[in-house]
Amino acid sequence: MRVTQRVLSDRVMQNLNNILERMVRIEDVLSSGKAIRRPSDDPIKINNILSLKTSISKLEQFRSNVEDARNWLNLVDESLGSATDVIQKIRTLALQGANGSLTAEDRVIIAEEVEKQLEELVSIGNISYADRYLFAGARLTEPPFVIQGNQITYLGDSNSLIREIESKTVIDISFPGDEVFFRGFEARSSNPITLNPGDQFSINGTVITIDATMTTLQDLVNAINNEPSLRSTAYAVTDGSTLVLRSRTESTLVLSDVNGTPLQDWGILDAGGNIQNTSEAEGILKVVKDLVEHLRGNQPQGIEEDISKIDQELNNLLGIRAQVGAKVQRLENALNRFEDFSLNFKTLLSSNEDIDVAEVVMQLKEHQNVYQMALAAAAQVTQPTLLDFLR
Repeated sequence: MRVTQRVLSDRVMQNLNNILERMVRIEDVLSSGKAIRRPSDDPIKINNILSLKTSISKLEQFRSNVEDARNWLNLVDESLGSATDVIQKIRTLALQGANGSLTAEDRVIIAEEVEKQLEELVSIGNISYADRYLFAGARLTEPPFVIQGNQITYLGDSNSLIREIESKTVIDISFPGDEVFFRGFEARSSNPITLNPGDQFSINGTVITIDATMTTLQDLVNAINNEPSLRSTAYAVTDGSTLVLRSRTESTLVLSDVNGTPLQDWGILDAGGNIQNTSEAEGILKVVKDLVEHLRGNQPQGIEEDISKIDQELNNLLGIRAQVGAKVQRLENALNRFEDFSLNFKTLLSSNEDIDVAEVVMQLKEHQNVYQMALAAAAQVTQPTLLDFLR
């Protein structure tokens, strides 16, 4: 091939441009601190980097879930501690009221003080965290407890609050108010549940129709709980095999079969239409309310029974607080693991992604030297100008 001055000049400029491009890439790497700027730089390593970043992102989400769950449970524990203190005060007042030397007027005065403590217990039961009520089950947006006159009403439910704290690992952080403070009258099924489309039954005058869309017991429970007319009077609970119909107050439920005999078949009603397998209202709010009535009614025997029930409720709260403590400890352990995992993942990411500054600076210096030598060589081979001849 014939080499002309034009060919030589073009080749020199091409080589100079190549050196400049390499210098720009190295300067880009040095200024960013990242060894890989685009997938084409190292396809294998970029896959490791993306995988590590995904793992770190998931870990941060799990950490956020765990911290939210821990804060929630810590507030639950603090609330139960406050409730325990209030109940201890009520117990002291009950002991005073049980004193045989007191008059009826003395017990009325004590009853008024107990009523104030009952209001404090209700306030504790209605504590919220980030606009979510702690003891409302999954109905988080409104206070779970209402006292009107002489009636206690629970407006929450028994559903769980689930938080995913690790891949395929969840924790239930709910402590519904009907497990902690007050549970109304309830009736339970004793026979296997079969859902026959077209069957109808009523709860407190509201007719529930079983249709073809109800294939599981949970579907039936959802239909009952979504019925607006039952919002403040009754709700349903299930463990997957047993149906529990529960009043939101102390009042007995009014149940009947309307079309077919579903309630009778399930063992909730007997052949005469009477409710079977029942439990009366219970919980610390019920006990304290009864105590007020017994104090106002000057009934020492009833007060003695209330003191025994208060002791049982204190033990119940201690058991619940133990459950809360165990869950908080589990979450603390998870957070400690996340700290270790996060450090390891970020170390691996740095080893794959970050540059060795000293090495990159050395490479940049080498390319700068090469560029200067290339410029000097180019000056010797490029075509002489008219000025070169005039010298």
